[in-house]
Amino acid sequence: MSDSLESLKTCGKPWAEKRANAATEIQEQYKNGELQKDEYHELMNDLINTDKLNRVADDIQIKAALISAINLAMEL
Repeated sequence: MSDSLESLKTCGKPWAEKRANAATEIQEQYKNGELQKDEYHELMNDLINTDKLNRVADDIQIKAALISAINLAMEL
């Protein structure tokens, strides 16, 4: 699990914490063989590429850290 995702789980921004938790769960499902690689990438990208993220992201540094952590997690 990514240290970046772990730290984002308690960053104080509910929108980022929710996505970091979701990314961690998706990552675990992939590691456990419950998801195919293409499914894994699609779900992780969905956490980044949603219009909702752009609407609720009130801290650009947290948003950038979240995107970076998710992208890093996809490099498994």
